[in-house]
Amino acid sequence: MNVKSSRRRQDLLHRVGMDLGRELSAQTVFFHEVVARRLGLNATDTRCLDIIARAGEGQVTAGDLGRATGLTTGAVTGILDRLEKAGMVERVRDVNDRRKIVVRPIPEAMRRVGAYYEKLGTEMAKLVSGYRTQDLELISDFLERNLALLKEQIAELSAGGPA
Repeated sequence: MNVKSSRRRQDLLHRVGMDLGRELSAQTVFFHEVVARRLGLNATDTRCLDIIARAGEGQVTAGDLGRATGLTTGAVTGILDRLEKAGMVERVRDVNDRRKIVVRPIPEAMRRVGAYYEKLGTEMAKLVSGYRTQDLELISDFLERNLALLKEQIAELSAGGPA
């Protein structure tokens, strides 16, 4: 590898591994915060709502949400209180275990929330449709590995591991 291509690789490693990831993360947080404000919530509330909605009807407990997010029991309770007050979710007793409380999304609320994400979803679909299948496989692999790293870090930091 010549010096020029080596330097280009180093620049790309930094750009992809640091700069773009940080900027994407920041813009994602800002986007979710703007949507959440429009709904009278905060970004953490709406991201937890998304976890609840993706899990399907009656599948999520407060404990599940805490494990998925790394948030404390108190934080999860506050989030669920806000989501319930905003009419986004309901807490119901599990039909198989009456001691267990599950959280379900309210369908009408999910349609209202979905309206804010519709345009972004359409534009993202256009964006990814321009890539070849092998490119999409590479992008998918990168994103899946990135998510795994983030989940590992959340678990470690939540357990009081190294800063």
